Amino acid sequence: MSTPTHLTRKGARRAEEILEATIRCLARDGYAATSLQRVAEEAGVPKRAIPYYFTSRDGLLTNAAEHLIARLVDQILQAVDALEDADRIIDVGFEAFWAGLTRDRAFLIAWLGLQTEAITNPSLAPAAAAATDQLRLMIDGLIDGHLARGGQLAHPPQTIQITTLAWAQGLALEWVSTGTTPSLEDSIVVLRTWLKTAAHPETASPGSPNAAAHQTEQTSRCEPGRFSWRPRFQVSPGRGCIEDGPTEEVPDRVA
Repeated sequence: MSTPTHLTRKGARRAEEILEATIRCLARDGYAATSLQRVAEEAGVPKRAIPYYFTSRDGLLTNAAEHLIARLVDQILQAVDALEDADRIIDVGFEAFWAGLTRDRAFLIAWLGLQTEAITNPSLAPAAAAATDQLRLMIDGLIDGHLARGGQLAHPPQTIQITTLAWAQGLALEWVSTGTTPSLEDSIVVLRTWLKTAAHPETASPGSPNAAAHQTEQTSRCEPGRFSWRPRFQVSPGRGCIEDGPTEEVPDRVA
């Protein structure tokens, strides 16, 4: 866990309060302005108390990053714990991931801000790596579980891991910038479809024996607030919903 292990129950609770206060400061003020003094004021503790729990500002930021991602990873793993079907794990796991991100905007801003700041601030690199590595390990574990159940992959595991993480971060950045839009929902559909194809190499080729059956399994009714995959679709202008129908060419938008 991201809180120190030598603490009493009361101390562990205080350390978690400091981490939550740090995340709020990061989301509201940014990394440069998140000082120990500001965190102490947010948490309602003396500034001198923070080094007792976390040795330095960098240590505090690293623990905060681990704390916020650990919470998300736990939610995802709990959601898919009893599942074995690859498609169900992808659907349920992504729903848990997306709900965890979009339910707490401060959490999302803190995570994305950490990744951005670490590019130009080497002192934040350990904190950024600590957060991202937890997501990488989770994806690796889900892939290993799929292979252990006799599943196959259309791409090398590391390729799937890197693509999934990069795509998810891009979707999260789009959501925090523009909110939920039809285009964003379509992009989420594409990601989930790609993941299912990656977990079913036999369906990657349109002419393969199982491709038609797999497409049929993935077809579902478009419902408000839910993501679904349709092998043949058209987008109704202004409705943000994917409906049955023949595919149509969409002219390029002229700026």
